[in-house]
Amino acid sequence: MSDTAVQAEDLFDTVVPNGMCIGCGACAAFDPGIDVRLDESGRYVAVSSEADFSTSSVANRVCPFSNASLDENELSSGLFGDSTPHDPYAGSYLACYAGWVAEGDYRSTGSSGGLVSWLLVELLEQDLVDYVVHVAPRESIDGEQPLFNYVIATTASDVRKGPKSQYYPVEMSGVIGEIISRPGRYAVVGIPCFVKALRLAARESALLDERLTFAIGLVCGHLKSTAFAELAGWESGILPTDLASIDFRTKLPDRSASSYGVTVSGSSAGESVTVTRPSAELYGSNWGHGLFKYKACDFCDDVVGETADISIGDAWLKEYEWDSEGTNIVVVRTDSIKAVIDGAVRSGRLSLEQIPIEKVQESQAGGFRHRRDGLGYRLLLEDQAGRWRPEKRVEPSDSGLSRKFRRVLELRVKIAEKSHIAFQAAKQKQDLPGFFSEMEQLIQPYDRIN
Repeated sequence: MSDTAVQAEDLFDTVVPNGMCIGCGACAAFDPGIDVRLDESGRYVAVSSEADFSTSSVANRVCPFSNASLDENELSSGLFGDSTPHDPYAGSYLACYAGWVAEGDYRSTGSSGGLVSWLLVELLEQDLVDYVVHVAPRESIDGEQPLFNYVIATTASDVRKGPKSQYYPVEMSGVIGEIISRPGRYAVVGIPCFVKALRLAARESALLDERLTFAIGLVCGHLKSTAFAELAGWESGILPTDLASIDFRTKLPDRSASSYGVTVSGSSAGESVTVTRPSAELYGSNWGHGLFKYKACDFCDDVVGETADISIGDAWLKEYEWDSEGTNIVVVRTDSIKAVIDGAVRSGRLSLEQIPIEKVQESQAGGFRHRRDGLGYRLLLEDQAGRWRPEKRVEPSDSGLSRKFRRVLELRVKIAEKSHIAFQAAKQKQDLPGFFSEMEQLIQPYDRIN
């Protein structure tokens, strides 16, 4: 595509109407004509109240799914240099680790090894940052507001109010604006596409670039709509309108690391209730099914957060699977973060072992299959249908893909699409069994072949 064509693209002609908006809010932080709102299915999406609105060139350049923006390789080259080792799947890296926090209760209160919360607190306590920007449960819920949002923390206790993975939509237009308006050094946590959007935004704002001291990336399967939390509550006896809180990663003793629970709280029959159930008992727990997934996630080729200073996720490796306390996988890309990590390992505060980059690939093998090999096929399908889609680092192709795998990929797309529509209808009719019945028409064929 020519530079002229790229510059002529508009988010509301390309990204948004084709379902490629991830709702990060970067465009809205720079363009007053754009707002980011939850749609009827519980997904954040960019909107404009003006009928003939055209986005600014800056808004196009900060969108992680726009063809006017740089890709992850281009951003990483500028951030980490071309001399840093580079892996085609995990990006640039100085060192990789697996392990957990050995001090305090970070590990027991975290989703896996407790590294994210520990690192954020450590950055504050070592006076390396003044502020931490992360996702935490909203402090007051009125029944209409989302359960989670981005917050700015200044103390360890504030950081630890949001210690776990939140499989829930958020947007960051407000916090980007606060970073630009409030001097200081910031550490920001985000999933890969959000970190990419931050890096793109920092290229447009000297103040943001100066203040974004560290970006912490979370290894990501895909982003869910609000329906993922609502379904877990509804299956546990709490109607979507009565759900007050959710813990997506409750550790269950004497089980494998992947056999975690989900805890929901709210009101049922006029009484306050809290219910914990193994995630495997809940209908939406199979991440391969991809219920309530954003379409944009199927057009993302960054699994680990390649533009972050450090990426942290679950170590889905056989050697750690049966440790129910959880284990992190870590990819470090900058010397300053590596010094913090290595110092804590030497003092016994972190229990980490260095691992080869191939172990990072192995730990996220399913994600890489879906978003590299699978992405090529989805790009091909979009091209064949004549629909706009973003340029990616993967070429459109079905070469080397078995008929079975192609069918699996096709069903995943259909399951995600149908889940949004069917759950919205189920809420309107107050018919949860009807939702299951609708989805089984696709999930049963999927399970038979996968």
